[in-house]
Amino acid sequence: MALLLFSLLWLAGCGGKRMPTREGDLPRWMGTVADQRQFPQDLNVYATAVGPDKPLLDASEQAAQDARFNRIFFGPWEMRKTSMRKRDVAAIFHKARGFRHGSVRWTQEEWDRLGRNANLRAFPSRGQAAITLRNTDLREMPTHESRFAEPTPDPKANPFDYFQYALLPPGTPLLIAHTSRDGRWHFVECPVAGGWVDAQDVAPVDESFRQAYRTGRYAALLRDKVRLPGTGRKRGDSQANIGTILPLAGENADGGLRVLVPVRSSGGMAQIAEIDLAAGDARPKPLPLTPGNVARVGNVMMGQRYGWGGMFGERDCSALTRELFTPFGLWLPRNSGAQARMGVVQSLEGLSFKEKESVILRSGVPFLSLVGMRGHIVLYVGRYKNRPAIFHNVWGVRTIEEGNDDARFVIGRAVVTSITPGAELKNLYRATTFADRLRTLSTLSGARP
Repeated sequence: MALLLFSLLWLAGCGGKRMPTREGDLPRWMGTVADQRQFPQDLNVYATAVGPDKPLLDASEQAAQDARFNRIFFGPWEMRKTSMRKRDVAAIFHKARGFRHGSVRWTQEEWDRLGRNANLRAFPSRGQAAITLRNTDLREMPTHESRFAEPTPDPKANPFDYFQYALLPPGTPLLIAHTSRDGRWHFVECPVAGGWVDAQDVAPVDESFRQAYRTGRYAALLRDKVRLPGTGRKRGDSQANIGTILPLAGENADGGLRVLVPVRSSGGMAQIAEIDLAAGDARPKPLPLTPGNVARVGNVMMGQRYGWGGMFGERDCSALTRELFTPFGLWLPRNSGAQARMGVVQSLEGLSFKEKESVILRSGVPFLSLVGMRGHIVLYVGRYKNRPAIFHNVWGVRTIEEGNDDARFVIGRAVVTSITPGAELKNLYRATTFADRLRTLSTLSGARP
């Protein structure tokens, strides 16, 4: 890890002008590639070039997509039992692996303690519909501790906690399949995956709650860190981000929306409360799918830090694309590989760099086409100086430094680049850029269940 950090320090210094993150700081281990200076970091530029108000889907197809979104979103409430197999849930518990923090490895004794608390001999012990009350982490094991693949003195410089599956927004329907021995964790199925959640952040729902909550009219957040009064622990406030969907109750006097939120009753079950959102925080879903609207939502994410699976409340590549399309009623799976298979898919494998650029420019639909590679997904936003421009939250570019062929030039944030970010670096691994790894061009028009 020390070698990697040294490499990052050196590499960040050779990236030219240092452009800060949205948070306004740029650690020494984080750098800026030439594309960030050469491609406008404002999605409105690209939307204007293709026509900001041009519909990307016709009204009937977007309505069908939105109905599909709602079916999948509320799907856990239609389940009577989990679809997860005990052996799949239990597989991770067999052998200790990885680092808890710094250079401290997980021991088998600690690992076994987590397994005993999970009590998987009794799995599945429940089949209870539930809902998230606030942002909560979906975890591979019932713990808030981390599992890093390498020694990690600074998790911000290596935000890859492999226990972390996703950050679930408030109001996410769940099926509780099992509860840990100590009652502090639930294994749940949700619309994106199965995993463990902190029991404090969810509450069971009954049939009357489900009927009242499924209003058929929903609001989608268009900003991050929107305050939701009274929804935090001990009835404090919590915050929610783009990707959050809440039932729409109406408009308020200040031009904002009034929405329904779940809170825990004194008896432990979920109950419904109404809160007001400020003007501009949310709009009725689905928002018209136009380049201009996608650009406005995406610009909120521009420059934000990278976080694997929602680590630190941040986004990774697939969370960016998934949550970017949520206000428009387009459902995307959780991981990049599944997203790359959505819609009308065209293979890019076996093509040269120039051929790949030509196919993307010719067949890609700006703000509607995804470009996929193994482990990464990006949004095509249009042509800039006759090259494809992509919007993505990216960790970094693989490099070689002092014999370490798995170093990274860390970008670590949401940016617009070409399909060859970091091509100017002299120590690229095998002189390989993202373009060499591109496999698919998928256009969300025509996506089906």
